[in-house]
Formats: sequence, C-alpha cells, structure tokens
Amino acid sequence: MKISVLTPTCRKTGVNMVARCLRRQDFNQDFEWLIASPENLFADIEKDLVNYNVPHKLFSDPPKKEGDFYSLNSAWNKLYSKAKGDLIVNIVDLIWFEPDALSRLWSHYQTNPKGLVSAIGHQYAREVEGKPQDQIWTDPRINNSEKSFFEVMPSEMEMCLCSIPRQAILDCGGLDEIYDKGAALGEKEMCWRLKLLDYKFFIDKTIEYRALHHPRLSENWDEMYKITSEIFRKHYAEMQTGTRTLNVNSLTIKG
Repeated sequence: MKISVLTPTCRKTGVNMVARCLRRQDFNQDFEWLIASPENLFADIEKDLVNYNVPHKLFSDPPKKEGDFYSLNSAWNKLYSKAKGDLIVNIVDLIWFEPDALSRLWSHYQTNPKGLVSAIGHQYAREVEGKPQDQIWTDPRINNSEKSFFEVMPSEMEMCLCSIPRQAILDCGGLDEIYDKGAALGEKEMCWRLKLLDYKFFIDKTIEYRALHHPRLSENWDEMYKITSEIFRKHYAEMQTGTRTLNVNSLTIKG
C-alpha cells in the first residue's frame, strides 16, 4: 500500500467534498481511505459515500475519557494504528483539494522519506457546485516565503491536508492523547518530537485546499485552548532539557 488517507471525526455530510476530491485524484497507484466518526453517523456517511464509489473503511471514534474535551487525538491514533500505507495523508472533512494533491505529496515522499509536507488552505463562506467559494480568511503561511516549496518550523505544520511518513508515526508513537483534555496543539507537539528525531517540515504552496467555514465545536473553545497551551509549554520545556519522552505510545501500524 502506497498511501493511507485518514479523515478523523467526520460530521454529517462532512465527507462528501472529500470523497468527490478523492475520486478524481490522478494518483495512479493504490491508496486506502480510513474514516473515524461517531458511530451514530455511520448510516448517514455510508449513504453519502455510495454516490462516489470511493473504497473506504469506517471506524468508530474512541469514547471520550472522563474530564476530556474531546477524543480527536485518540481518533487520529486509532486511524494511525490501522493504516497500511508507506505514506499517511491527513485530510479532514469539509475541505476541497486539487486532483494532483496525492501525487504531489507522494513525489515529495519519494524525494525525502523523512519529510512532512503541509498544503496551504484558505477558508470560504459557502459551497457552490461542490467547491467552497467566497474567501473569508487567508492562510498566513502563504506569505512566509517567496518560494513555492520551503522548510518551516514544526509549529507551522497544519494537519488539515498534510503528509506524514508512516515511519514517523512509528518513531514518535503518534499524538499524545493528553491533549484531548483541551483544544488543539496535539499535532504541534508531535511535530516538535519528530524534529528531535531528525524529521523535517515543509510547506508546498502549489498544493491548495479550500476549507468550508464552520462554527467551533463549542462556545468554550478559547478556554479549552488555554488548557492545552499550558500542557504544550510544559512538554516543550521538557523537550529542550531532554526529559520528554519522544515516543509516547506503542502504536502498531498494520501491514
């Protein structure tokens, strides 16, 4: 298996746009699509996906642990543990991307098997004929270099559309699920651990995705972000002193 596409915690109708984009990919080698979602949405998702004829596997979201805000990091790890591809491509729901996205990411992996590559993505107000339109937010990373492909620090990596070598997940153990206690930053912390394991991080501005704007998961998002910010500061300090464990899980990727 060449590529595993992973889409976590899908919302109702959230996979339609992703399925449409995956169906028209020009990547002429094999890839799989693994989706995690609340189990009560399985029937709706299957009903949507029957129209696109894209092979896929559905997995139920891990249960949210007591006291946690969500189970997003646990869901990523569950999909990582099931992935069979040499290259893992994270693609969240409610986004549109170009037909050459997978082939470009695969090409980068062939050139640098220890590189993670993030696409550039803007936000749009509404969907018109299957594609987000009316831009309302610009990805600030687009101005970080005049080059179309350039190296960045781990904190600039975004997982909306991003490639990760399978070996990287094995080396670092995936996301630290303690970040489910609040909102965000789990992927940033994982990337900093990978930097210490000699992985490098890049942005390719020629790989575009369009995100359909949607509300925050909850009204207390900012409060939850403060929780993970404190956790991240602690972990970052430990990484600088060499006391942070760089492999946080014993994930076994099949295949």
